[in-house]
Amino acid sequence: MLEDTRRGYVLIGVLLVLLALTGVGHTLLVLTRSELFASQARWDLLTSRFAAEMGRDLTSDALAGMDSLPWGEWVPMGSAAVPPRARYDARVARLSREVLLIHVEGSLDTAPGRAGQVGLYWAMDPVARYAAARGVLERGGSARVETGSMVDPNPIRDTPAQWPEASCVRFRPDVDTLFVHGLAAQGELHEDPRAEMGRAVATGLVEPRLPSLGLLGHDALTEAPDLRVAGTVSPEPVHRLGRCALNSPTNWGAPLDASDPCIAYKPLVTSDGPLTVDGGQGQGVLLVAGDAIFRSGARYYGFVAVAGDLELTEESEIHGLVRVRGSVLLGGRSRIVGSACAALSALDAASQLRNLAPIPESTWPDSH
Repeated sequence: MLEDTRRGYVLIGVLLVLLALTGVGHTLLVLTRSELFASQARWDLLTSRFAAEMGRDLTSDALAGMDSLPWGEWVPMGSAAVPPRARYDARVARLSREVLLIHVEGSLDTAPGRAGQVGLYWAMDPVARYAAARGVLERGGSARVETGSMVDPNPIRDTPAQWPEASCVRFRPDVDTLFVHGLAAQGELHEDPRAEMGRAVATGLVEPRLPSLGLLGHDALTEAPDLRVAGTVSPEPVHRLGRCALNSPTNWGAPLDASDPCIAYKPLVTSDGPLTVDGGQGQGVLLVAGDAIFRSGARYYGFVAVAGDLELTEESEIHGLVRVRGSVLLGGRSRIVGSACAALSALDAASQLRNLAPIPESTWPDSH
């Protein structure tokens, strides 16, 4: 009898152990399934976020150079699939001449969750850049203007004498509105500190940096020029078979002859060091990462930025807008002449400078 009782206790104990193990197993199964579901949810969220980020980047690339978006309205930019099973929907709103807000939502075809990405982007607008100028000549150092030479802002609203009137028609409404009272002859160089944010500088490294253009710093400005030059250049129009020969190092367009095939050619020209323009003519955007000298009656129409000092002599002239980090010397009856049309058309032709640049999130108004 006692033996049977002991066996009954053992059986009950075994059953209790089995019940406990079953409970533990069921608990582990529930936890595993919960973790699996949570992992899947996290993966779905990451996939949706990846789709949204990809959509934001692709949308910003597609918007490069587009200046026809209406202000203050959401404009659908369409949707696209992101293999294997995600997609994104994008829209954009223009907040100002140079600031765009991009909103993208990423989602999965088999899950209800969505992830959003928002980005503020800056795109150079020629009119906004000219309107922000503090003078026809902006300089970081001193300026010496000798007798007979001058910085003349008065013709700022006029079409350059040699140019067809049609070349400035598209800018006329903005120019007439923004420059009713003209523009100062000279002003202090002002730069947006965001243009150089995130740039690593080696200790003790001193290198000439171009004055920024809005949020475009030195590297962005010089990344993809039409022409790279160095030393001394005497630019003149170059023709082949009666047509303008593009990409010739000495062909900077033909601003002095409306009948020349190169009248509409306005290249972006960079020099990685000091540059001397010895006579000749040119137009477009000229970026000099060093000192710049214009001599022998050189003529240039457009936008000029100089990392070092600028000297004009021997009746040389620049028509447009000039930004100089260093000092300026005008002698020998040379002139810097304000011309909104020359500067605006040059910046407008420089499509390399119209790509969207992300505005650092740390500088957003609500980020502090």
